[in-house]
Amino acid sequence: MRDSRIPSWVSPETCVKCKGAKNLCGLGYCPILQSARESFPKIEFHGKEMFGSSPPSIFVGRYGYPKVYAGPVLPPFVSKEVEFLGLSSKLYGMGITDIIGKRSALYRTSSLYDVRHPKEKGGVLEATHLLAMAEKPVDIEVKLAREVRDRPALDFFHAPLGPRTDAEKARITENPAVPRKVDALVEDSDAKATDAIFELFSSGIEVDRTQNLLAAGLLGNKRYRKMVPTRWSITAVDDMVAKRLMRDVRYYQEIGEFELYENTYLGNHFNILLIPSEWGFEMVEMWMSGSYWSPQDVTLNDWEAFEGRKSYADNITGGYYAARLAVLEHLHRRRRSAKVLIYREISKEYWAPLGVWVVRETARRAMENEPIRFSDTESALKAITERVHNRQWTRHSRTVSELRFQRKLSDYWEL
Repeated sequence: MRDSRIPSWVSPETCVKCKGAKNLCGLGYCPILQSARESFPKIEFHGKEMFGSSPPSIFVGRYGYPKVYAGPVLPPFVSKEVEFLGLSSKLYGMGITDIIGKRSALYRTSSLYDVRHPKEKGGVLEATHLLAMAEKPVDIEVKLAREVRDRPALDFFHAPLGPRTDAEKARITENPAVPRKVDALVEDSDAKATDAIFELFSSGIEVDRTQNLLAAGLLGNKRYRKMVPTRWSITAVDDMVAKRLMRDVRYYQEIGEFELYENTYLGNHFNILLIPSEWGFEMVEMWMSGSYWSPQDVTLNDWEAFEGRKSYADNITGGYYAARLAVLEHLHRRRRSAKVLIYREISKEYWAPLGVWVVRETARRAMENEPIRFSDTESALKAITERVHNRQWTRHSRTVSELRFQRKLSDYWEL
């Protein structure tokens, strides 16, 4: 049902494109996100001293940029079992209620900083940097400016979080375990951020950890480092790693037949088709009637050719980059190239936004499954059509049109 606070002139397509991120309706806030947030009970923390184990995790806001709130993220208890709350690969498989319930215990304790020239405030900045570098849960104590009475934060880009509160002081109470590679790249004053991010990825550092490092302003040439809002750092890391993988994948040998991979999680149904052709990528997604963002079926797409994109994927937004990374990881491991077509359907089972990690991890698991193989275009497309709600989904795909109507030079060579 459509939120009554959304003006009648705001179309469902506008909401699906915006996802609460771009203020396309001009209201200055998202009624859909606000309504969901208000449906959860307030979380209260009594007292002004918080002591807990950070997963480890940090959060950098975006409102008011370049002056934003940033700081440690922690629950009000000590437990080394909280590590899974900071890793999307560990959250995968949990239900929506469990994810929101457990992540809501992670309070955003923060101070106001200018991202270009952050100055220490009671140890909060130092604690933020140490947590961003750590690989295991770290005990931290924080002095708060006020008691906490607020609701969880929901966002399309990042996983749910608990309330934000002002931090006056912060202190790490143990020596954090920092991977050597992380320590070396943070200390490297000359390495470009893109090189550092890919080196971390190649070393097996999870993208969640790298996103923390980028958000904290710890990567890149030291003369140009600055904090990056968490929402932006998530897509930036997905994009930069994918572009480096793409350098190789473009020139690998093409796969020999059509391969269809499938996976469903929390109402997100993915069909990922690898096509015997040079590298290209398209993602088509349909928000089904009654799903989180739309009271009716809305289908959008974004795509790129062999050369890649030069502009932001405004329709699919962060999910485009998360899914593209998952497929490129698969192709790079196989040392093969392909044109990729992803069709994602989102049902009303996905009733709250959990972050683009859902797309990345669901696509990753799809690529781990055994594919169904086809020798021709129509058989592959028919197999997808038989598995999805919208039997007319191909009308929204640029890739399908090319497969059906555009001939390649090699077709004429065979004549």
